[in-house]
Amino acid sequence: MLKNVKQLSLASIFLALTLVLGFSRIGYISVPTPAGAATIMHIPVILAGILLGPWIGALAGLIFGFSAILYFSYIAPFWVLLPARPFIGIVSGLTYGIFSKYLYPHRKLKNYALVIIAIIIFSLLYLTGVFILNEGFSQTMLNYPIEYSFLIAISSFIITLALLFLLKEKEIKIIAIGISAFLGSITNTVGTLTLAYLAKLFPLQVVISIGILHGIPEAIIAMVLCPPVVLALEKLIKKE
Repeated sequence: MLKNVKQLSLASIFLALTLVLGFSRIGYISVPTPAGAATIMHIPVILAGILLGPWIGALAGLIFGFSAILYFSYIAPFWVLLPARPFIGIVSGLTYGIFSKYLYPHRKLKNYALVIIAIIIFSLLYLTGVFILNEGFSQTMLNYPIEYSFLIAISSFIITLALLFLLKEKEIKIIAIGISAFLGSITNTVGTLTLAYLAKLFPLQVVISIGILHGIPEAIIAMVLCPPVVLALEKLIKKE
C-alpha cells in the first residue's frame, strides 16, 4: 500500500491534518443554512486518495465522518453522516488511478474526456443559473422563463467553451487531478444528501438547495486547490 518512508510520512501528515481540522472544528465553516456548515474537510481526504491510494483516502474520510458525527449528530443520525465520507478518498484515488493508467498514453481518450468535462461543466452552470433565477429574482422576471432559460444556456455554453480551451492548453495531468478532486467532493455531497433525503430529514427542494449552495462551491474549491498541491508533493515523493 505504502512503498517507502516518504509515503508513510505523508500518510501520517494527511491523517493528522484531518484529525486536527475535524476535531478542532477548523475544517467546518458555520453558515446559516440547513446543513449547518460548509467544509474544507474533504481537501486532505482527496489529497490522500490521489497521492497515496484509495484506501488511505478512505481512512482519512472515515476520520472526517467521525468528526461530522461529533458535531452534527443533532441534525442527522450517524448512518447519514458517516457512510459517504470514506468514498471521497476512494473515488478520487480510483479516478486518478484510471486516468494515470489509461488516459495519459491515448490522445483519443483525452479528447473524449474533454467532451465529458464540457458536458458536466455546461450542465452544472445551467442548473446553477436556473436555480439562482428561481430563488433570487423577482416574479416579474419569472414571467419569461423561456427567454431567461435561453440566456442562461447561451452564457453557460460560452463559459464552457472558454474553460474547455484553457483545459486543452494545459497538461492533461492537471485535468486528471481536477476531475478526481471534483468527483471525490461530489461523491460526499450526493451520498450524504441522498441519505438525508431517504431519512426524511429534508424535503427534496432543500436537498437540492444544499447541493448547489454547498456541494458545487466545495467541489470547485477542491478542483482549484488540489492540482498544485498534488504536483508539488508528487515531486517530493519521487525525488531521491
